[in-house]
Amino acid sequence: VRKSAEPMQGLVGWWSFDEPAGSEVALDVAGNGLGAEVRDARRAPGIDGRALVCDGGCAVVPSNPRLSVRDGLTIECWVRTDTAGQDNRWLVNRVLSGGVNTGYRLGLLGGKPCFEVPLTDWSHHLTAEEPLPLGRWVHLAGTFDGRTMRLYVDGEERAAMERPGPAAANDFHLVLGSYEVKHRSHFVGLLDEVRIWNRALSPAEVRATFERLSSRAR
Repeated sequence: VRKSAEPMQGLVGWWSFDEPAGSEVALDVAGNGLGAEVRDARRAPGIDGRALVCDGGCAVVPSNPRLSVRDGLTIECWVRTDTAGQDNRWLVNRVLSGGVNTGYRLGLLGGKPCFEVPLTDWSHHLTAEEPLPLGRWVHLAGTFDGRTMRLYVDGEERAAMERPGPAAANDFHLVLGSYEVKHRSHFVGLLDEVRIWNRALSPAEVRATFERLSSRAR
């Protein structure tokens, strides 16, 4: 089920969290069969429909080869929090123990948005210079084209880093709202409209995805 008329080329998965408040699943509205199991988390009004309330719970997408993107990647989501200074807290994670030089993730380090596509163990954390804005909805996106990582906040590029070669594949599950199930490195706030692509969205495309809902970001 597509929620808009946006181009969907390369869309791997889309989790909108718009199911009924007590639902224990989060459907993949991209239609690729990558539904998530909601673990110890509830829903609240989001920027579009409902959002996942992140306070220790999360949503888990089972391992699937589709999740191991290699030559191109975009992670994007909308977040809202009133909690400043969140450090080592993860929104979208596929970098787990036993494969910390593989996968990708998007979250917060020192209260600032951070995007990682590791090349060696725990390497290539691309972090914005400014903290995540508080008290309103914020659009975050990380893109990787096989050469360069870019981090966007509200449709504007905030950081870039060279990172040569493909993202390393793994067979881990994907965690939304935390580093891992029942882990202390969980985000505190609301998470909505998570999307993963197997290509790097262009700056114009990132801007367009932000602008689609930006009038609601209050």
